[in-house]
Amino acid sequence: MFKLIARIGLTAILFSFIFPFFFGANVHFNGNFWPDAILYSAVFAFVCWLFDIVIGFAIKVFAIATLGIGAILVVLFMIFGFWLIPAIQLQVFAHFFPDVFTISGWGSAILAGLVLMVTNWLTKPSTDS
Repeated sequence: MFKLIARIGLTAILFSFIFPFFFGANVHFNGNFWPDAILYSAVFAFVCWLFDIVIGFAIKVFAIATLGIGAILVVLFMIFGFWLIPAIQLQVFAHFFPDVFTISGWGSAILAGLVLMVTNWLTKPSTDS
């Protein structure tokens, strides 16, 4: 639970301060840190969770439909394209909330996604019981 709260707080800091500082107008969040950035960071965490579920389901259906041969393509994408997933998540979020969060292009989305990927990696929930 603590890591989820930390992830939401760090994502709010990214939205409010880090992205505008490093990317200027290319990645822009409209709103204050409290409560806007905190609220939309929680919504972003939910969007990422839904995105992961949909991608996981699509991968399983693709692997079953191709009798496992498609899994080779999925593994290759995960090895060479893992850095695109946070950029796609940011673009999806910007698409659904254009008044709050804007990204000017894929280059900015990829760079911001790399920063977000490191933040998510640092706050990843542990699987230890």
